[in-house]
Amino acid sequence: MKEDIEKESEEAPIEIAPLVLTDEESEAYASFSENFDQEILRSLSPMSIAKIYVQAILDEKDDILYELYTDRPDYIMWTKEEDEQFPKQDRGNRRLTEETYNHLAEGKFVETGEDEGYIKYYRSEDPDSLMGFKLIRNENGIWQVAFMPIQ
Repeated sequence: MKEDIEKESEEAPIEIAPLVLTDEESEAYASFSENFDQEILRSLSPMSIAKIYVQAILDEKDDILYELYTDRPDYIMWTKEEDEQFPKQDRGNRRLTEETYNHLAEGKFVETGEDEGYIKYYRSEDPDSLMGFKLIRNENGIWQVAFMPIQ
């Protein structure tokens, strides 16, 4: 048992690919964070929405995160008030976020329905590191992040 623990700690950590927003994504992120106007996001791809979501996690902007979640009533899992009550330690940390969303920007968007889809990506070169990031198009045609987007 002790050998297994030592072996795990010797394994190389995942090499993190830095998340880089394009100029358009950075401008949208800045503008959206000022007033949460969904129209700012209209021209953005699902990939861009996902990248902005991850940037908001890294920046610890919980208010922006919540506003990026879908507003479709059938998909809402908790209210903004409930979200504000989540303890900081339950939101993870920077390293966990970087590992979870590592290589997300290199993924491919797969549309699974008229208003649903996910970004398929691999967190590392390991074929078992396949991840999915779910998005839902709102009733106004704007892509938003699903509550608990990681599949």
